Amino acid sequence: MFSLSLAESMLKWSNIYLQGYDCFDVQVCADRGIYVSHTPTAVDDATADTAALLILNCCRNAYQASHNLRKGRFRHGVSMGMDPEHKTLGILGMGGIGKTIAKRMAAFDMNITYHNRNRLPREEEDKYNATFVDFETLLRTSDVLSVSVPLNKDTTHLLSYQEFSMMKNGVVVVNTARGKVINEAALVQALESGKVGAAGLDVFEEEPQVHPGLLTHPRCVLLPHIGTFTHESQKKMEDLALDNVAAALTESKLVTPIPEHRGLL
Repeated sequence: MFSLSLAESMLKWSNIYLQGYDCFDVQVCADRGIYVSHTPTAVDDATADTAALLILNCCRNAYQASHNLRKGRFRHGVSMGMDPEHKTLGILGMGGIGKTIAKRMAAFDMNITYHNRNRLPREEEDKYNATFVDFETLLRTSDVLSVSVPLNKDTTHLLSYQEFSMMKNGVVVVNTARGKVINEAALVQALESGKVGAAGLDVFEEEPQVHPGLLTHPRCVLLPHIGTFTHESQKKMEDLALDNVAAALTESKLVTPIPEHRGLL
């Protein structure tokens, strides 16, 4: 957690070069008149691309197939995959990243449902061909569950033992948000029981450490937090971060304040 103890007397603006801002105690910042910006829109495309990559890899069991091929076994012993077409993609968190995931996966004829803390306006639902459902319905009906919520006290271990027990047998779970949204021990148990058919993860609870049960599981596709690790996305993030610095210094405002601070400026 970011400490304010040394600089708080003269600090007014803090600009984080990320979408996620869970390293800040946003209420403490607000109480002390310190306002935080982040880089949300700049990360949408690359993170959604990573989610799409993980979804397709999990559906088609690409990791196991590639591993077998390199071991000289070709397709022998590879589990059969599933087509994404006409399957239900449940998106948990329908912000900029969630919407972009919906747009990407609509090209694969997936049925899009979502749960969000606030329901989108009808015109946005129509734009993304997305149907709002409650949290429990999302868990019970999704063939593929893609996580894109911010990490905070309410979303820490949002998916744990009880939530996995409610899901379809063989569900695919993908996380490109923050690792601590998912209880990894519960996920490993769900993978081992077959409740979760495959998991695609770009983020981890204690990264760079990864739960050994995930590392050894043949139906896990694991990436080292590369969601925005492209030249283009890094440039977009840098530009937006600098726009926030310029706005703070010249206009005493922020271009992209974090949601909790929007009404305070």
